[in-house]
Amino acid sequence: MNLPIVLALGGLVGFGLSNFFWKISGLNRVYPPSFMIVETLCVLLVATIMHLVQQQPFSLSLRMAGVASLAGLSAGLAIFATMTAFRLGGEASIVSPITSLGFVVAVLLAYLLLRESITTTKLVGCGLAVAAIFVLSR
Repeated sequence: MNLPIVLALGGLVGFGLSNFFWKISGLNRVYPPSFMIVETLCVLLVATIMHLVQQQPFSLSLRMAGVASLAGLSAGLAIFATMTAFRLGGEASIVSPITSLGFVVAVLLAYLLLRESITTTKLVGCGLAVAAIFVLSR
C-alpha cells in the first residue's frame, strides 16, 4: 500500500474519533465553542511538535496563509454545526455520515477549480456514498 493511502487511512481514523468525541460532548450538553477552543489548542500543540520534530521552519506565503485561514474558518463552522447537531440530539449514525459527505464538495471543487478529472468510477463511487447516506438516514 502506498504512503498517501496509509496516511488517508490515518485521517479516516482521526476524523472518525473526532466525530465520536463530538458526539460525547453533545451527550454531555457541552457548549460547542468551549470544546472547540480546547480542541484547537491541542491541534496547535500537535502542529508545533511536528514542526519541532521535523525541524522545519514556519514558511507560508501570503496566498497560502489566506487559504489556510479559509480552511480554518470552514472547519470551525463545520465543527460547530456538527457538534450543535449532536447537542440537539442528532444520532451519530446519521449526523456523522452526512457530514462525511463533504468529500463530494471537495471532488466537485477539484473538478471545477483545479481541473481534476471525474471518471465514471468516481461518479459511481460518489453516487453509492450518497445512496448509503440516504439509506442510513432513514
